Amino acid sequence: MYANETGLPGGNRHGVDHMSRLPRVVDLTQVPAVPWAWVDERVYSAIRGCSVKVLQNERRLNIGCRFRRINGTSVRYKLGDITAFLESQPGGGGATKPSNLTRRGPGRPRKSLP
Repeated sequence: MYANETGLPGGNRHGVDHMSRLPRVVDLTQVPAVPWAWVDERVYSAIRGCSVKVLQNERRLNIGCRFRRINGTSVRYKLGDITAFLESQPGGGGATKPSNLTRRGPGRPRKSLP
């Protein structure tokens, strides 16, 4: 049996146990602040605050930010496209005045008696 990076036996036949690995932390201070820089999907998911799976589903549905596929496997996003996409999304909670909807009361309205 193979030993993993902690020295304990485990993992699959290749010696890597992907399911028990902790997610890698992305340091956004290391990302260059230029619009032509390319970042991978882990960095983009950290910028957006979502999971990588959400980005994969958006790519599958052909929605979301523009991306480039490199060598058929690696996916990269341009920071300029990321900022353009995020600025194009609607912001929430920006009502100019509160809505004056009258509330009838809790529950279902009663049947009227004949």
